[in-house]
Order: sequence, then C-alpha cells, then structure tokens
Amino acid sequence: MACTTLTSFFLTLCIASIWADFPFRNVSLSWEERADDLVNRLTLEEIQDQLAKGTDASPSIPRLGIGHYVWWSNCGRGDVRAGNATAYPESIGLAAAFSPDLMFQIARVGAYETRAKNNYYMKIGSYLRHQGLSCFSPNMDVLRDPRWGRNEGTWGEDPYLAGVYARSFVSGIQGDESSRYLILSASCKHYTASGGPDSYPLNRMSFDAKVSERDLRTTFLPGFRECVRGGSYSVLCSYNRINGIPGCANNFTLQQILRKEWGFNGYVISDVGAMEGMITGHHYYKDFVEVAAGGLSSGCNINAAQTDNRSQNAYYSALQAIEEGKLSASVMRELSRSLWYTRLRLGEFDPPSMVPYRSLNLSIIQSSEHRALSVEAAMKTFVLLKNLNHALPLKKTKYNNIAIVGPMTNNPEAQTGNYSPDIMLDYTTTPLDGLSQLGDDVKSTPGCLGDNNCTQYDPVAVKAVVTDVDIVFICLGLGNDVEMEDRDRQNISLPGHQLDILKDAVANSPSNATIILILFNAGAVDIRYAVAEQRVSAILEVFYPSQATGTALRKVLTMDGPNSVPAGRLPFTWPATDAQVPPIINYTMAGRGYRYMNYDPLYPFGYGLSYTSFTYSNLQHNKTLEAGNNLQGTVQVTNTGSVDADEVVQVYISWISPSVPTQQLQLANFTRVYIPSGKTVTIAFTVQAESMAVWVDETTGWEVQQGTIANLVESSTYPWYQFFLSCVVTKLRPKSSPLSGLGNGLYYL
Repeated sequence: MACTTLTSFFLTLCIASIWADFPFRNVSLSWEERADDLVNRLTLEEIQDQLAKGTDASPSIPRLGIGHYVWWSNCGRGDVRAGNATAYPESIGLAAAFSPDLMFQIARVGAYETRAKNNYYMKIGSYLRHQGLSCFSPNMDVLRDPRWGRNEGTWGEDPYLAGVYARSFVSGIQGDESSRYLILSASCKHYTASGGPDSYPLNRMSFDAKVSERDLRTTFLPGFRECVRGGSYSVLCSYNRINGIPGCANNFTLQQILRKEWGFNGYVISDVGAMEGMITGHHYYKDFVEVAAGGLSSGCNINAAQTDNRSQNAYYSALQAIEEGKLSASVMRELSRSLWYTRLRLGEFDPPSMVPYRSLNLSIIQSSEHRALSVEAAMKTFVLLKNLNHALPLKKTKYNNIAIVGPMTNNPEAQTGNYSPDIMLDYTTTPLDGLSQLGDDVKSTPGCLGDNNCTQYDPVAVKAVVTDVDIVFICLGLGNDVEMEDRDRQNISLPGHQLDILKDAVANSPSNATIILILFNAGAVDIRYAVAEQRVSAILEVFYPSQATGTALRKVLTMDGPNSVPAGRLPFTWPATDAQVPPIINYTMAGRGYRYMNYDPLYPFGYGLSYTSFTYSNLQHNKTLEAGNNLQGTVQVTNTGSVDADEVVQVYISWISPSVPTQQLQLANFTRVYIPSGKTVTIAFTVQAESMAVWVDETTGWEVQQGTIANLVESSTYPWYQFFLSCVVTKLRPKSSPLSGLGNGLYYL
C-alpha cells in the first residue's frame, strides 16, 4: 500500500527491495558493499571458474541467481562480430581527424548499438563471444613501425594524441561519470610495448620487447595512463614479453605501475591465449600451475584462453596452485571483486526498470542519424597529400568519360579493414558506387587478379579502361590481404603489381586527363613515384573509411556540403623508403617518428593540405613559468582562402638543452576548428605542466626542470611550421607531492 503513494523514483526503490533477495542485489547499499557481499558468498571453486572464463561465457551460479556473462566483445568503431551494426572508419583514420569530439560520438553510438544487441541476446538466452557488454577497446598501442599489421587499430604514433582520444572514447563508451550505470565497460589494450612484430620476422607469442624505462615511460605508457585516468574499468595485457617477462605476468607493469602508481582498481584480462603462450611460446613457465600462480599474483584477473576446454586453460589450475602454496586464496578472492563490481555497475543485478539502457532495441541499428555520422566521420578522416594546380575539388560534378581502376575500386571488405562491424551491403558504398556518379560513361577494372597482394596483373585491362577518359581514379592499397593482426609486411612497397597499375594508367591515359590517386592503408607505403610524377594531380589518403567510403569520396572530391573540405592530418610520420625504418624488433625509439626521427620523411606527422589556406599570427603565452604550473597561450588563425573549412591547430613543445635525453619535439595541444572564409579566430591553448616534465631515471622519476622550453604553433601544410616562442621555466619548489598520477618518483612542483 505504501508503495502506491510514493513518487516514481521511490516506487522503483520499493520494487528493487523486493528484488533484493541477497544484499548484493540491494540497490540501497553502496556498490562496494554489494560487491563485498557477493564475493564473500562465493566458493573458491566458483571464483576459479569465473576468473578462467574470459573467452566464452562465464558459468552461471544458479544458487545465487547469477547468469552467464561474456567478457570478450569489440567495439572500437562500432559493435564487432555480433551481427548488424553501423560501421565507422578504422582507428588510424579517426586519429587523422584530430577530433576527440568525433571520437566521442562514434564511441557513444557504438555503445548504444552494442547495448541494444545485448538486450536482444539476453532475451533469447544467447551468450556467445562478442555479444556481451565488456569491450576489448580501445587499442592504445603506438604506431612505431609502418610494417606492423595492426597499425590500423591504433591512434597513430603520438602518445599525447592517443591519450586525448582515450579519454573521449572511454567517456563515450562507458557513459557519463555521474550516471549510476555504465553503458558498456572499456578495456585499454594491449598493455604494453605491443607494437610489433606479430608474425615477421618473429612471432608475437615469443617476442621479447627490450625497451628502456625512458622509452617505456615516455612513449608506450602515457596513452594507457590517460585511458586509466579516463575511467576505464579494464586493461588487457599483451602477448609479448617486456624485458624478459611476459606482459600478463609482469609485476612491474601490472602491479608497480598500473595499480600502485596510477591507482587502477579495475580488472586486467589477458589477450586471447596469452597465458598458455607463456609455456608454448615464451617458455617462461613449465606448467599451468606456475602460469596460474604467476599470472594471478601479478594481478591478471581473467584468463581469456584460446579454447573453452578446461584442460587447455591455465587458470583452471589456480586451486592446485593454492594447494601447493604457490598462490594465496585471498589474492584470488580479491581479484574477483573488480569483476563483480563491473557487472554491478552495468546493471546486471538491478531491476531492469532502473537501468535506462535496458530499453534500447534493435531499431537503432543503422538509424539515419548513425548512418549520417558514418559519412561525416569518413569525410573528416581523409588527408589530402598532393594537389597540383588545385586539381581538387573537381570543377564539374559530371564528366563524359571516367575510369576507376585498382584493387580497392569495388572491395567492401578491404575498404573497412580489420576488426570491423559486420558489412551491411545495403548501407555500404564503394569507390565504384560513389565515383560512378561523376561520369556519363564509366569504365572500371581492379587490375589485380586475385587479392590485394596483386601477384598477378592484367595490364591489358588497365590500359583499355584509361584510354579516352577525362579523369582516372586509381584506388590502391592494402586491406586485410596485406596488413592486419598477425600479418606484418616485410617492406613498405606497394604490394605486387600495384605500382604498375599506377604507371600504366599514367602512360596510357590522355595527356590532359586528370589522374587522382586514392590510397587505402594504415602503415605507410612507398609512393615516391606518385609524389614526383606531374601527371598525378592529387593524392588522397583515406585509410579504411568503411561503409560510407563511396559517398564520402564523392562529396570530398567535389566539395559537396559540410565537412567536404579535407582537414585530416597524418597521425604518423610517413617515411620515404625502407632504409628510413629501423628493424621492427629494435624497441628503442631512436629514429622513429617525428619525436625522434633523424631523416627527412616523405610527409611529416600532422601534415595535410586543404582547399583553402590559413595564416597564423599574434602567438602569445607565458614568457616565464614557475615549474609545475600550466602554460597558457593564444594564437590567431585566419582563413585566407575562398572556402569555409576546418583547420587543425597544433601546439608543440621542445626542451632546449635538457639535462637528460628527451624527444626533439612533442605535441602538447591541438584543436580542430571551423573557420569561415576571410574570418579570424583566436585559439586558446593550454600546455599541461606534466607535458613539460622529463623522465630523469627510476630513482628521481619525472621532473619539470629549470630551463627553456620552445613553444611551436604549426599549420598543417608546408611550410609545416609557422613560428615559435620560448618560455623560461623558473623557481623550482621543494620536492613534494607528485603531479597527479604521472608515474614513479618525485617531481619539482
């Protein structure tokens, strides 16, 4: 009777109290109290069963009314491998957008669609891989070598850029911090020093990344640190060893840094098969008992085994490890707490009426809004590398005769890359679909016979279609045939005969035909011929745009509508030759990327052309700065061209005569901003105090040192820097409290 007189909120609580047959279901208790109650009700055998099931559905516990749960899903750019979903560009392309706002939008849409599908799967009692609410995303690996097969899943080579994206992604996918419930839970992967090789010249299951602590702290860890700061509930540990110790049993990275220094209190899950690989690949442990003891003691909560077979899952030996005195029962019980805390926050044990995301249904999949975002996202990722005589945008929207050639011309799977949502052909447009609208007579051929490795070539077909045309679109690239997980390249050459396609198109097309090269790739390829060849009027890097490829290409090439002026910027340094790339097994950062390179690249990090032009003026910021304070500044940017467009304002710092080795340049702030033609905007920027810190050594840790720091504000086109001013850091205070969560050691504040 009392319930009927309460507001809807208290009515919900009243219903919930009936639901609360156990304290862990009592919504009036704190999350911590509920998690404690649940953990204390479990037997050690039940806990072992939960910690061992990171791949397939964890077992139910009927006596407590607990159902199955799936830990392995992927949703880095839409829901992956679980049925229909809206597909967004690969991560490397999203990084090129230099837009954390775009990343947030895509993460939020992916989270909603994943939730909607999970609601459906729960109704029908399906708990298969990829159908759950915990995503193996985001990928925080650093693009350190263009030949690595997994570059497509990264946010490029710069740890600052990746860190900004990580915060946006985690917020988008998990929901607002003020919300009672998570939409999904995120997992930062692959922790850490996981940037190749996967398959060549060594296998990742046996590879040992020999990395200095300075490189570890300044390159490989910052992105993960920001992912954790952003609130990620999970970290996924890597296959490789780190200085001799497997990543999923590495006490230094998992305990000392992750949990003690950064204060991470979530769960760590292994990459699939990583625990068992410590025996078969790394030969680090001799049996499963040692693996279970080593992994759990180091803080790896869940084993994602390669198979559902108990006899082939190392964590099913955890109880034996306890019996033999190699593992503490209290450690194993405590490691299960964060699992249940996560499931509680996802709303699993609360009345469905209390969890707003339970109302999401399959009707939102591929909604008009979600599809529109896929087009916008693809357009924002494109990087214009070359544009001779302003060949682009195209002067007409219809031509008499056009040719579209190359293996990426009509290849839906290749244009979407690896770890993609399922391809829905009804909503997918290829270059052939989009660009065919520009010609009355359209001729096309892939040129390659077979896959994108292009080991067999049909020059007759290419020569035939490029004859007597007004425009030739040449669509070359890599795709899953050439680069993907466990598929590294041996060099940066265009595969097989792809360069021959380009050369034959140039040699056999009319001299007045416009030739536009469109590239689909993550790792850089050798395109020196195209850059130097005057017949190639434009080069557009599009990475892997996914379902909206054709539509986005047509709009950008013809400057049709909002976001159609290219403003993507390279999220990696593009080397000219293989000689500029150190061996992939060499884990020093020397000579790698814009921060440490000792060569002239084909294109620098942050580069990208526009259909308009920008000038920078009136750069102002602190001239002196007390160590530990942020640097504040402003710069004015004017669109001096004839079209409205976005610009990416990039702020870098450089240490002048530091006392320890540092990177020669470091991105410290960026802003993507829309500027109408003829207008000037003032961009305010902040360089955080911790961005100015340098890693001294393992005893001192991070330190903001007295001295001079150059502040560089850049445009994204050649000349690719505008000007810089310097700031003198002064007045070192006593060593005291650290900069929040930065890392080991003491700091000057």
